[in-house]
Amino acid sequence: MTSRAFVGCLIALCAVGCPSPAKETKYPPRPEGCDVKLFTDIPPMQTDNIGPVSATCDESVTDAACLRTLEDEACKLGADVIWGVADMPSKMAGKKKVFGRSAHTKAGGK
Repeated sequence: MTSRAFVGCLIALCAVGCPSPAKETKYPPRPEGCDVKLFTDIPPMQTDNIGPVSATCDESVTDAACLRTLEDEACKLGADVIWGVADMPSKMAGKKKVFGRSAHTKAGGK
């Protein structure tokens, strides 16, 4: 194998098997149980969108506990706001599912 072919193989292997560097986030993870504001519509204050967030819970879990699970998922992303959340979790395949968009309040945002 030529050195050029060897280098090509190394690049190909790394592209498939090398871990990607940790993604730097603007907002660090927050502890489980952090305070999160929920909105069914667009939040009234300025926010930076972080991304989608969801929770899947057993049907025996209360709606409030399932929403707390959603909030804890947002906390992991550094969010303090979730918007676009339905009033009640949907039910699919014997599970409760709740979705939203995680965001963080902008500094000085009203």
